[in-house]
Amino acid sequence: MSRIVIAGYYGYDNLGDEAVLAGTVQALRHRRPDAEITVLSANPAVTARTHGVRAVARGAPGRVAAALRGADLLLCGGGSLFQDATSWRSPWYYLGVLGLGRRLAGRTAVHAQGVEIPLRRAVRAGVAHVLNRVDLVTLRDRTSKAVLAALGVRRPPIVVSADPSWLLDPEWSPAAAAVRSRWGSRPAFGLALRAWGSGAAIRAAVAAAKTVGARLGAQWVLLPMHRPHDAAVAEQAADELRDGAVVVRERFGPREMLALIGTLDLMVGMRLHALVFAAGQGVPIVPVAYDPKIVALADELGQPAPPDAESVRADGLAAAIEAVFNDRDAVRARLRAAAGQLRERAGLAPAAEVALLA
Repeated sequence: MSRIVIAGYYGYDNLGDEAVLAGTVQALRHRRPDAEITVLSANPAVTARTHGVRAVARGAPGRVAAALRGADLLLCGGGSLFQDATSWRSPWYYLGVLGLGRRLAGRTAVHAQGVEIPLRRAVRAGVAHVLNRVDLVTLRDRTSKAVLAALGVRRPPIVVSADPSWLLDPEWSPAAAAVRSRWGSRPAFGLALRAWGSGAAIRAAVAAAKTVGARLGAQWVLLPMHRPHDAAVAEQAADELRDGAVVVRERFGPREMLALIGTLDLMVGMRLHALVFAAGQGVPIVPVAYDPKIVALADELGQPAPPDAESVRADGLAAAIEAVFNDRDAVRARLRAAAGQLRERAGLAPAAEVALLA
């Protein structure tokens, strides 16, 4: 039996990261059904129950070391773990876990990472130093490979894969079906917002949603992807949109949210995985880029470069939404083709990682 440890941003009630973990565990078990999988989590009990894995507290050094000691493989990922835009501490935690894994575990791999150029010189040096000493790096997009080259990461094999959440299938629970039944028969447009910077993106998105809702008779569905952070933003947006909006207040797992998003007519989003969930099912998307990973996703899907969150204008966003909706049949076909390729690519990371266990 192989022992695999997974480190990432897990146990924080972020649907995107939980989707990454669900896809990763599913793919690993498909290839190694007997593997014992342990996840470093902020909420071990919930992670263990939700994903059917062992879980230990990520903030308890002794328990982390015990999990890594004698493990056959440490996977650090997915997500964007080495960026320092949201916290300068975050990349050092994951680099530290990788360094400890090199000492205590058999093999180490960076898993399905989206890599951005860190803001701080020390973090850039740390990423290059540690990643040049792991056994394998797998990435979620082509842009990340160019970033690694710029950082000077050249020693380990690098596999361009895709986000593990592309591997998931939707799940219609009774609760999800009940929520969908309340949306009515009007066109349903998703809106997945997050607080960022000056708040310009939220203001522009809400103003655009008002305009588009009035013109097209659409209902807006507010989708909090990271609770509790997104919930307050969603409620505020819904208050401004009034009877033209509903909020998904229920706590759903990634597969249930995937099912709900698949029934939308269009998705406007800042959250990466709201956009992935939509695009994977051919739902037309209008991204707003608060982070380079949104730009990278658009590139992977063959979409136009999305507007920046700090400079996006309501009138331009409204025009983009209407243009995508009016061309929705062609957009759906393009997205389904691109998503099919990304779904195939998403299997490359677990295949290469499991090969390390041979």
